Amino acid sequence: MCELMGLSFAQPISAEFSFREFGQRSTENADGWGLAWYPDRALALVKEPRRWGQTPYVNFLENYPGLRSALYIGHVRHRTMGGEPTYADTHPFVRELGGHEYCFAHNGTLRDLTESLSGRFQPVGSTDSERAFCHLLDALAGRPGPLADEEDWRWLHRQLAKLNEKGQLNCLLADGQRLYCYHDHNRYKGLTYRPVRIPDLDIRRFEDAEWTIDLTEEGANHGFVVATHPLSLHGWQPFAAGELLVLQAGQVCFSSHKPTR
Repeated sequence: MCELMGLSFAQPISAEFSFREFGQRSTENADGWGLAWYPDRALALVKEPRRWGQTPYVNFLENYPGLRSALYIGHVRHRTMGGEPTYADTHPFVRELGGHEYCFAHNGTLRDLTESLSGRFQPVGSTDSERAFCHLLDALAGRPGPLADEEDWRWLHRQLAKLNEKGQLNCLLADGQRLYCYHDHNRYKGLTYRPVRIPDLDIRRFEDAEWTIDLTEEGANHGFVVATHPLSLHGWQPFAAGELLVLQAGQVCFSSHKPTR
């Protein structure tokens, strides 16, 4: 089963990611991993089409002190479509539009995405996920500007709901400022989120059989962690079926299902 993870915080944080040797689900997530973050307006991305424990990137991501961002997307993959794992088919995916680098990761299977892609966005790999991302960006390119307010976010929710009609769709989308989180309308797999407050010189740790995430910050900070399944025992809230949650700078600025003001 694929796993999604996203972080949105008020200030850049050091995030030490330790994807443990996969426990009972290790064979299910052996087809690739990826981590994307925004050091500034541009996106940084590291990914490989193999199991995390088999890569020398482990030391880099766990020990590099310059890896700081307010916005992260992580993904581990169990392929359901396509052939042998490749870089082209490994999440997250990235494209530029209107001077923003968009990042996308997906959990689920979408079928019958047969509409032609007539715009500038074409898939490099063979996954349904990347093709859905290209469809989404083609639609976004036809709008007058980026996704900046509630009207835009409701439009995005309609686009995601339309894609969801093709199968299962849990996804994370980022534009360098905001993290857009959508949960499948039939509650496929699950999606959860947790608010986090980091007081001065404190550490918060989330862990399960696959991930350990240390969030360390020299000053006070706050934000949200989004994950397919809770990464700790307490404080996690499930998304509503079909819900779109928009996070920016560690705040919820929109929910398609709940009032945010």
